[in-house]
Amino acid sequence: MNILIVCPKFPETFWGFSNALKLLSKKSTFPPKELLIISILLPITWERRLIDLNTKNLKRSDIIWADYIFISAKEEQYNSAVKTIEKCNSFGRKVIASGSLFTEYFEEFENIEHRVLDDIRITLPLFINDLENEKPQKVYRSNPFFEIRKFTGPYYSLTNISDNISQNIQLSYS
Repeated sequence: MNILIVCPKFPETFWGFSNALKLLSKKSTFPPKELLIISILLPITWERRLIDLNTKNLKRSDIIWADYIFISAKEEQYNSAVKTIEKCNSFGRKVIASGSLFTEYFEEFENIEHRVLDDIRITLPLFINDLENEKPQKVYRSNPFFEIRKFTGPYYSLTNISDNISQNIQLSYS
């Protein structure tokens, strides 16, 4: 199974950091940690690629390569997410969506095959199990709480760390 994971572009704003990043020869502030978490939850036998639209363009060949396109977005990424989904749909690829954008604007995204919402660490394994059994549902929801001690870190090997000015880390106390 080939999974393309896409991070929509954040808009450039007055308060953004984009001009400062250019001075530092960087393309982004942080790698898309949420999408890297998604990538580590996928079965080890599945091929995966990450396209962060803040650092590179989505190519036709990337979309054609993928069996499924996984997109996760926040509200400020709305316009980029819409364009990305339309592009993927034009190639007949199924889109799996997660993130607050698709929870808040649920009705606006009828062209999405599957929604894996709430805590992805709970809902994504349910979706994967159903997909492997050829019975995926349209929507997956969860209780919003997750036991942090059961989880490993993000899959940073999918990113080009030199594109970012820094990395975010997650600490937990047990």
